Amino acid sequence: MLVKRSTSTSSCTKHNRAQGIALRRLNHLNENGQLPLTLRGRRFTYRGLRTVQRCVTEYFDAGRTRISEVVCMRLGWRQPNGWLKDRACRDVLRQLENLRIIELPPLPPRWAKPHAKNRITSPDLLPGLVEPVTAMPAAIEFELAKGNAAESIWNALVEKYHYLGYRVQVGRCIKYLIRGDGQLLGAISFTSPAWKLAVRDELLQEFGFKASDVRDFVINNSRFLILPMVRVPHLASRILSGATRQVASDWHKYYSIRPLIAETFVEPTRFEGTCYRAANWVEIGRTSGYAKVGASHHNSQPPKVLFVYGLTRLHRRQLAARTTTVPGPVHT
Repeated sequence: MLVKRSTSTSSCTKHNRAQGIALRRLNHLNENGQLPLTLRGRRFTYRGLRTVQRCVTEYFDAGRTRISEVVCMRLGWRQPNGWLKDRACRDVLRQLENLRIIELPPLPPRWAKPHAKNRITSPDLLPGLVEPVTAMPAAIEFELAKGNAAESIWNALVEKYHYLGYRVQVGRCIKYLIRGDGQLLGAISFTSPAWKLAVRDELLQEFGFKASDVRDFVINNSRFLILPMVRVPHLASRILSGATRQVASDWHKYYSIRPLIAETFVEPTRFEGTCYRAANWVEIGRTSGYAKVGASHHNSQPPKVLFVYGLTRLHRRQLAARTTTVPGPVHT
């Protein structure tokens, strides 16, 4: 008599087999001297990776988010403000899956890209964007868009009007809706910095920064958007000045770190960076167009101009003293 194996039993057997393969893969890397691994700036030893594997096995049915939370707790992976670094951890888990060191549970259907795209581009999220603005507002306000309804509007604006579109940010991130006298003007965001930029890192070392300081004390102006119906001269530089003051305070409140330097990339085929220059940002170099993919670099994007700005008076003076320096190439 044939006994039909239940779906859950079959799935469990398949998962156990996959975990066994992952363990053999990890042992192989260890025996061949390929450990530890450095992922997102964190060093993972054999012991740490075994902890990750056990967390995946124990919480496989609870999903990826729960796995990342448990991994963070067991490895003590927290931000300076005490929050778990679970989003960065999820990125590491995906990398470990690509290395065949773990097998993650499948993503639930609600994360499918078509649904996500529909969610952020809904016309209902873009109210009141038809009235033009042609006069300088008396007051400019920065509405925090983080875990609230304003964030959905921010996502929709950037997806619809920014040439780079909307992407989920991994790591630290603060977003703002920009309003002038109550009228919606645009959106801006600041995120964790680019990991390695030779010309920036060399410059910061001259200012007394260590290599490990960059990830904590540098923030990246990753998106800046003024809506097309807003036509006000000099508004962009005024927004940048206000936004850098606001984010320096809010970043400290959220992450218990006070940022010292802001950076941004400007694509010269599209923009001249005039508003950044007017707001006293300093051009220090250009990217070579290479992006890091895995362990290698690929020339896959147009070169961009790198601007930096001091978030304290001291660092603004230091940067101003280098305005005559000839920019060199930047490797990303």
